[in-house]
Amino acid sequence: MSYSPGKVVTEATIECERRDAWNKVCFYEHISIRPSLLLRLVLPVPEKTSGRYERVGDISRCCYSDGGYLTKRIRKIVENECIEFGIVEQSIRFHRTVRLLGGCIEVEDAGSGRCIVRMTTNYKTKLKPVRLFRWAIAKVVKAMHSIVIEDMQVCLAGDRYESNTVQLQV
Repeated sequence: MSYSPGKVVTEATIECERRDAWNKVCFYEHISIRPSLLLRLVLPVPEKTSGRYERVGDISRCCYSDGGYLTKRIRKIVENECIEFGIVEQSIRFHRTVRLLGGCIEVEDAGSGRCIVRMTTNYKTKLKPVRLFRWAIAKVVKAMHSIVIEDMQVCLAGDRYESNTVQLQV
C-alpha cells in the first residue's frame, strides 16, 4: 500500500508585533496550557523533551505518553519570520499509517500592531478512503496548531500583564 501526501495549514492573526510573536514560537510539545479533549483522546501527550531548536541542524526529541517519540531537526530559520523542521524519527501512535514529514511556523507582519502566525504540517498516509482520512487528519492537526497559537497568545498576554503591573512601595 502506497502513501498519499497531505498538508495542513492553519493561520491566525495575533494582536502583537511580529518580533513579540516570534519570541513565543514553540512546538506542540512545549505548550504550557492543557490540550483539548480531542487532542488528549487522539494524540499521545508529550511527557519529556530533550535537545534544542535554536539553530539549523539542532535536534529535539520528545517522548510521549504512549511510549513513542518524535525527533525533529531544524532545517531553516529566518529570524522573526520562520522556522522549518523535518521529522527524522518517529514511533508515536499511528506512525505506521500516518507519517509526519515536517513543517514550518511562519510569523508575518500584518501592520497596525498585528501579525499572522501560519503553521504547516506535511504528512503521508496509507489510510483509505484518502478523502475521509485526510479530513480527519486535518481536523486533529488544526486542533494541534490552534492550541500552539493559543499558547503563544496566553504567553504574550502574560508578558503584557507583567509589563503593565505597577510595583507598590510600602
